[in-house]
Amino acid sequence: MITYEMLKHLGPTTNSLLLILICKCFASADIPDLWYQAMVFPIPKPHEWRCQLKNTRPITLLEVIQKSFVKLLYTRLSATLATHNVLTGGNFAGLPGGTCRDLIITLESLIHDANYNSSPLWILS
Repeated sequence: MITYEMLKHLGPTTNSLLLILICKCFASADIPDLWYQAMVFPIPKPHEWRCQLKNTRPITLLEVIQKSFVKLLYTRLSATLATHNVLTGGNFAGLPGGTCRDLIITLESLIHDANYNSSPLWILS
């Protein structure tokens, strides 16, 4: 329940301790269990939903320190992963120049087909 406002007012000692905590998480590969969790909310765009994902804007909510950890990890890895084409297929959307568009279109097609044919649809992640 730490807010950005609280972090802005940290003193140099507390800032250093927070950095030490994050660095130790990296060094030991021991990440708190709660940092593996996030809440994803589909925010509707300013027009009718019509059961289409393209009519939403997903937002992921993370705890502030968790978000700082993820941002540091992303910053360190993204350039290397993009340069060396480590991720392929639909696994590159979060990298610079990547997009989720094709995955969203595929998912919408599956939903449309299931609705059109009145068949069940199971989506697992």
